[in-house]
Amino acid sequence: MTDYEAWRASREAADAQAAAMAAGADARATVTDLGPGFWMVSIAGATRGFVTQVEVRGELRFEARLRHMNPGQGTRIGEYWEFERAIAAIVAEPPPFVGRDPFRELTNYASRDQMRERTERKRLQRRAGRYLG
Repeated sequence: MTDYEAWRASREAADAQAAAMAAGADARATVTDLGPGFWMVSIAGATRGFVTQVEVRGELRFEARLRHMNPGQGTRIGEYWEFERAIAAIVAEPPPFVGRDPFRELTNYASRDQMRERTERKRLQRRAGRYLG
């Protein structure tokens, strides 16, 4: 088993566990304070999203975002007046893609078998137009 396959298996297991916890009635969210006005929400050890404190026209609101590959980005769920409602929105939202593979999406990673197939296909294409007599 390669490092990539181990990473993918652990990622799928973590996402499936987070989905099961979010679907269950006793979903317990762990809220970690990361700094002034910034909190991380985790379920069963897997990061589900972030809550940021936003000031709009002198009033305090809380913006909930789901986890994203890019740490500076996230899928915005909404803005809430209460901190607890923002956390509840993150917990209630199921993961968009269970077992999604961002590494394969962003790179041209291929396993050794796929590379062998690709090489053999190219070799056969090069010989395809030749007359064998």
